[in-house]
Order: sequence, then structure tokens, then C-alpha cells
Amino acid sequence: MKKHLLIFAVALLAIAVATPSFAAVEFKYGGQFRARFMAGEDNVRDGSDTPGFYNNFTGVGYDSNDNRRFIDQRVRLYFTFQASKNLKLVTRFEMGDIVWGKEPGNLGGSGGRGSGGGVGADGVNVELKSAYVEFNIPGTPSTGIVGIQPLVLLDSWIIDEEFSAAVLVTKLNPFRVTIGYAAGQYGADNLITGGGSFTQFTRSDLNVDDLFLAVDWADGPFKATGVFFWQNGHKSTVSMDPRTLSVATGNFVGTSSPFFNQNLVDSNNLFDFGLNFTYKIDWLLAYVNFVKNFGTVDFRGLGVPNQNTGVLQTSVDYTGFMVDAGVSYFCGPYTFNIGGFYTSGPSFSNVRAVNGDAPAGVAANTLPFRGTNSTDIDWFVTPLGTSKYSSEIIGGGVLGDDIQTFRGFGNGNGLGGGLETVYWRGYQFPTNLWTVTAGAAWQVAEKTRISGSYWYFGTANKVPYAINPNNTNLYKMSNSIGHELDFYLDQGIVDGLTLTLVGAYLIADDAFAPIPLRATPQPGYFRSNADDAFEIGARLMWNF
Repeated sequence: MKKHLLIFAVALLAIAVATPSFAAVEFKYGGQFRARFMAGEDNVRDGSDTPGFYNNFTGVGYDSNDNRRFIDQRVRLYFTFQASKNLKLVTRFEMGDIVWGKEPGNLGGSGGRGSGGGVGADGVNVELKSAYVEFNIPGTPSTGIVGIQPLVLLDSWIIDEEFSAAVLVTKLNPFRVTIGYAAGQYGADNLITGGGSFTQFTRSDLNVDDLFLAVDWADGPFKATGVFFWQNGHKSTVSMDPRTLSVATGNFVGTSSPFFNQNLVDSNNLFDFGLNFTYKIDWLLAYVNFVKNFGTVDFRGLGVPNQNTGVLQTSVDYTGFMVDAGVSYFCGPYTFNIGGFYTSGPSFSNVRAVNGDAPAGVAANTLPFRGTNSTDIDWFVTPLGTSKYSSEIIGGGVLGDDIQTFRGFGNGNGLGGGLETVYWRGYQFPTNLWTVTAGAAWQVAEKTRISGSYWYFGTANKVPYAINPNNTNLYKMSNSIGHELDFYLDQGIVDGLTLTLVGAYLIADDAFAPIPLRATPQPGYFRSNADDAFEIGARLMWNF
């Protein structure tokens, strides 16, 4: 690792020294250092204190009480080469996120991303975040941006990630028009299957291509944005299967059924239409966001069985939506805010067999996507690549964004195997989730700020949390996740270095820990297993 960093440092030094020899090229730099100290966390991942209840069935190695304490850090370095006001090259690198004490090998991973915190600090940690050229097109009001670049659409509700992309921005006062292409995924060789009775994929089957158009309008305190986004998922299950929002796969993960060879996607087109309205003056900020899913997934061969009837369907439609609104009031050193969002979700049945959980003597339907009681994809879905934050525990926050907050448990090998259901998601792809929130902040002094917020979370549609002891063919249902309280103290130390103290507590309700799918239930399956969750920690950060 030291050898790699030395080579990297020498190369940057050589570039910096050589820069004056290039005519009119200006070298700029900046970056960010961040260290986080998780002093204590409990139940954020599994939602339960019940020993052995979830760790046996999630397949992701959580302990029964889900306790975590760790320190991690990262460094981001930004380097810009500015030829003139018309041309620049932007590069961004990241070293991290490195967990202190994390060694390569059996105790900490494979020595790849995130390792290097152990003795000797060996690990492959230098990541490329951005590498793009930005140039003005002569004689036009347009700017081209080509390369690996960050893209954010509609306050992260559509996409928020680095993409390999080509973008054209045209300023036509009071409008700004942005059109672009982004490569979501190319090939994914390791997911290609073949041989035997399985359908063999080609690389193009697993491609994901995106086209988008965004129109921004501004007039005084008023702003509005309209976004049109098309994700061509080709023959992958991207977005349609809620377990494949990080990597687009080529079949229904974990599905084993007599229809397997036909349960493959022939075409997968997701269209998003989004709107934002914002009003901002010195003492008030108000906004509304809205996104509607459109599009269709077509299946090969005979189609896939309907969840309720078993009748084969040749296609399903995207019908989900979300709405998000908030108001902030600024009064001297005080800030007050209220708001909330709603994301649509699937309609789950209280009958175990319909959700794919078959008690003895009851045949489960062979479902391509588990748990929905509908003929279409009615949960709110996102294209490949976004990170939407909200509260600390459910929504990622300051300390919790190293994991995805989801509630979905399997009957088999956990994520990626068995009959599985994703009941709801928080960070990073909110779905089947709604919240209302109120908060306040006080700028006590120039470098001291105290803030807090209250969040109530629920599910758009009820989810099963226990088996009915009076009728084991049925579930008990709930749509209440719980009440979350978040507190922050930001204290400036010196020259922009800031320490943030974090405390968060979730008073959990039944839907915080939905029931796993299991044909033979254990005693704990007949009661609510949701337990309160909390986080306590700190973040040290310097932007330079």
C-alpha cells in the first residue's frame, strides 16, 4: 500500500511541477477528510433483540443483537486543470472508507475496497470518483461534460451517483436545458449463466443504458424543474426486482420454479417523470417533489405466474410514485422545519401462501417477485444508482450510510437465494415508506450549532410481522415502523475542522421487524419481534 501511495504522490507532484510549462493551464485542488466514531449502535440492521431470530435467516452475518462499534475514515482529493474559462479537466479521488483495524483476509475482507486499517495499513483504497472534461461549445450557449461525473436529478429521488456519462447543458435564460446519456451497466461478466437447461446470457443482455432530459426554470424566488428519465434495462431485472437495485442481474434472484426458463426478461423499460417546485426568500424555503414511474417489463416465453391466480402474465407495468414536500423558516439564529414524503408500496396479503410462505399442506405460488398482491410493479422504484438520505437510523444520516436500511428476509440463503420478500426500504432506495418530520436548529455561536428532529415512519401498505396463533395460515399485519428522535451538536474546532456529535433513538413498532418467510415457524414467529434501535457517535470533518 505504501508503494502505491508513493507512486500516486510522485505522479501528482510531477504534474504540479510540470503545470507551468503548459500554456495557460491553472492547477486547482481541494478535498475532504472525514473520520467517524460509532460509539454504539443496536438493532439498526436487524430490528430485533431476539437471539437467533434474524441472523439465521438473513444470510448476511448479523449477530443476534446487532451491536456495532467502529471507527472509519476517508479522504477525498479534487484536482482541476483549468485551461481557460472555456475548458477544464476535473478529477476526484477517494481513499476509503477504511475501517480502523480492518485487515485483508479472513478477519476483514479480501484486501480490496475498505480494507487497509490494520497493522501495516495494506489495502487497495484509491478509487476514482470523477474524471471528466468540461468545455464550452463556441458560438453557442451550450457546455459539454464528458467522462465519469456526478449526476443528481430531482433532489436524489431519481438518481444521485457517479456515472460514465455525456451531458450537454444549454442556458437559455430563464431556462437551463440538460440532456445526457449515462451508462448504468455494461456486461457484468460475473453474472452470466449458461449450460444445462439454463438460458445463456450475452453481455448485452445485462447492459443498462440511461437517457435523460431536465429543464430548469428560475424567476426571482421561484424555481421549477421537470425531469424525463428513461432507463433501458434490456434483459436484466434492474429496478423491477427490489433486490437488484445495486447490480442488474439476468434472472429473478433465488427463483426456482418450473417456469424458470420462461421467467426471464425480454425487455425492461423504466420511464420516470419528475417535477420540483421551490420558493425561497431570506426567511422561508418551501419545496415539493414528485416522481411517477412508467414503463413495462416484457417476459420471454410463456410469461410469469400472477401472484394470486397463477395465470401466466407476458408483461407487467411500472405504476409506483412518490411525493416529497417541506417548509423551512429562518429566524435569526433559529431554523424550524416541517415536511415528509410518501413512496408507494406493494400490497401484501395476510395469507401466508400468497406471499410465498407456504404452511404445511398449502401450495405457494411460484412468484417472480415475492410479496406483492398485485399484477403490476406498484412499489416506487428508482433507476440503478441513487442515494436518498433522510433521518439518522431509517434514512442513513451522518453515521448510518454504510448500510442499506431494508426490511426483507428469506427462506434459504438470505439475499440472493430462497423465497424472499423486501417489505420496505429506507436508505438508500426508499420504497413502501412514508414519514412526517419536524425539526429545529439553533446557531448558539459562530462555531456552535445544536439541532434536533422528530420523525414518524410508516409503510404505505401493511406488512406481516407475526403468524396468527389462532390460524397459522394467516399473518398479523402492521403499517407502523415507529418514532425516531435525532440530535446533533456541530462544533467548529479550527480553520474549518468541525466535530459533529450524533445521538438517535427509534421507538420501534411492529413493522420495524417484519417476519421472515419460513414454512416451519419457530416459537418467536408468533409474536412481535421489533425492538428499539439507537445510534451514538461522532464525525470529524474538514472540507478544504
